[in-house]
Amino acid sequence: MRIVVVFLLLAGVAAAVVALIAKHQEPSPHGTASAGPTDGECATCHRKRQPGMMVQWDASAHARMGVRCEDCHGADHEQIFRDEGRVPAARCERCHEKETREFLASVHGRASESARKNARLLAQIPAMQRRGCMACHDMGGGDHGRCNACHGAHRHSVADARRPEACGVCHMGPDHPHIEAWRASPHGVTYAACRDERQAPTCATCHMPGGTHDVSGGITIGRAGSGSVLAGETPPIPMGVIERAAAEKQRQAMLRICEGCHTPRLARHALEDADAIKREADRLVAEAVKIMRGLHADGLLDPMPSDRPAHPTAGHALVLGGGMLYENHSEAERIFFDLAKFAHAITFKGAYHQSGDHTHWLGMARLKEDLEELKAEERRLRGRR
Repeated sequence: MRIVVVFLLLAGVAAAVVALIAKHQEPSPHGTASAGPTDGECATCHRKRQPGMMVQWDASAHARMGVRCEDCHGADHEQIFRDEGRVPAARCERCHEKETREFLASVHGRASESARKNARLLAQIPAMQRRGCMACHDMGGGDHGRCNACHGAHRHSVADARRPEACGVCHMGPDHPHIEAWRASPHGVTYAACRDERQAPTCATCHMPGGTHDVSGGITIGRAGSGSVLAGETPPIPMGVIERAAAEKQRQAMLRICEGCHTPRLARHALEDADAIKREADRLVAEAVKIMRGLHADGLLDPMPSDRPAHPTAGHALVLGGGMLYENHSEAERIFFDLAKFAHAITFKGAYHQSGDHTHWLGMARLKEDLEELKAEERRLRGRR
């Protein structure tokens, strides 16, 4: 009799276990798992309505640790809609203090604030500001920062953020072709062949060593935008300034990374060549600036800044460099914009990323051709064909 009772009890337990497993493994119409034990009210509803989103969350460390939707997004639906689901970096700081602190101190952390003051953004319609400019720049700090720009919306994956593709979402295009130049370099080609970060450096290898979120480390005069100059040097257009001692400290930090695969002499020589190319590109921009200022002083720009709609931040003054617009300008300014914003950046960023084609044909050759075109425009405006 005891044997029968025990058998029935065990059979009942087994049936309950099978039923529980079936409940949690039963596929939804979209192939996702059903509600898990850590689901709150939000996840239970979204699992039915947006199952693709929940597949990502199910695979995340947050799901494994019991972090729920409400913990990041809050429980106020109307506020979530107003924020379009964005979670500010400051909220991530509650659990990821070190990473957030490093992030906010880096160029990424300042991306939102600087972009919102940029004249090109201010000249665009609101939809373009949101979907064009801020699609990348909204990763900055404060209320606007979002860690999921790199880590993914709901996977929150460290591995995903380390992949070059995550960086390439924003770091691409004619003003900062980082991903294109890297892919065309020996580093990028080697990575494509083996897909192994241990055998070829990715963006994170060089710019986020040891998992730091300060992506500014190891960079000298090749910084974001138009780059920087060393203290005591005169930039042709607005650029950052870096003290010589700080630049050497950053160079040593980058060399330590390079030395994981290269000899110190080879690595330093490559970076010093890139420095020389950056300075040559700066010199050509300075020559173009001199032409532009001369045309402006002599009232030869057509139309002159005083004869067209006011610049969003500079009124009717001549703007050369980062605050230039790509509308409401003269032909000479159009040429200068291409020269200073695109060709200049491609040249030195290609050099620092070891892409010969970006450094030469896509960069320096285009920079010099733009300068020759500007000189021809100057001759035309001065009546000296």
